[in-house]
Amino acid sequence: MDALISWFPLESISALSVTELSFTLLIGSVIGFALGLTGVGGGVLMIPILRGLFGMNPVLAVGTASLCAFLMKINAAAIHIRMGNISWKKSGLMLAGAIPATFLTTRQIVALTQNPEMTGLINSTVDAMVIAVILVSLASMVYKDLKSRKTEVVDNANQADDQTSVTHIAPWRPFLAGIGSGVVIGATGVGGGVLLLPILTVMLQVNIKQAIGSSIVIALLLSGLSAITYGEGGQADMTTAVILIAGSMLGMPIAGKLMGRIAERTLHRVTLGLISASALMMLSSSIA
Repeated sequence: MDALISWFPLESISALSVTELSFTLLIGSVIGFALGLTGVGGGVLMIPILRGLFGMNPVLAVGTASLCAFLMKINAAAIHIRMGNISWKKSGLMLAGAIPATFLTTRQIVALTQNPEMTGLINSTVDAMVIAVILVSLASMVYKDLKSRKTEVVDNANQADDQTSVTHIAPWRPFLAGIGSGVVIGATGVGGGVLLLPILTVMLQVNIKQAIGSSIVIALLLSGLSAITYGEGGQADMTTAVILIAGSMLGMPIAGKLMGRIAERTLHRVTLGLISASALMMLSSSIA
C-alpha cells in the first residue's frame, strides 16, 4: 500500500489549480467519450492533444500517451482473456519479436533525448513518425469507408472468417511482424488498432474476434514496457496521465449509452473526422 501511495502523484495533483484540474479532467472525458464511441486508439487522439493543448514535446507526449494506453487497456485485456478471444500462439510469437524491439527503441530514444545536441533531431523524427502513422490510419479508414458499400460481401466473408482460421503460418512471419510493430509502437505510442489489427487479420489470418483481443493484449504489454522506459527517463507525465484516465472514466459510459442509437455508418464518419482532426492538430503543432 505504501508503494502504491508513493507511486500515485497525489502531491502534484493537489498542487494544480481548480481550473487546471477541471480542464484536464474535461479533456480526459472527451478522450474517453471518443474512445468509447469510435474505438479509435488512444495514441491517435491523445498524442495530438498532448502536443497541441498541453504543449508537450513529441517524446514526452509519446511517453505519457503510452502510460495512458497501458492503464486504459488493463480492463479490456482482462475481459478478452476471460472470453478466450486471444490467439496465444501467434500473439506469443509477435511478442517475442516486439518486446525486445520496443525496449531497444524506447531506450535509444530516451538516451538520445539526454544529449542536448540530439534532442531537437529526435523530437522532430518522432513527430514525423507519429504524423505518418496517423495519416496511414486516416487512409485505411477512408478505404474502409469506400469498401463498406459492399456490405453483403463483407458480412459473408466475416461469417466465414469466424468459422475458419489458417493455422499454417510460418513462425518467422509473426516474429518479424512483432519486431516492426514494436519499433513503431515504441517510437510513436500509436499502433494498437491501426497497426496490430491489420497484421493479425490479414497477414496472420486470425479471425476478427481473436484479432481484437490479441491486439489489445499485445498493445497492453508493449504500452506498459514503453511507459516504464519513458518514465524512467523522465519522459512521461504521470500527473497528467492519471487525471486524463480519471476523466476518461466519465466519458466512456456516456459513449456506451449512445452507441446503440447511432448508425454504424455515422460512427465510421465520426471516426474519420476524429482522425482527420488529430492529423491537423499534429501538423499544426509540428509547424508551430
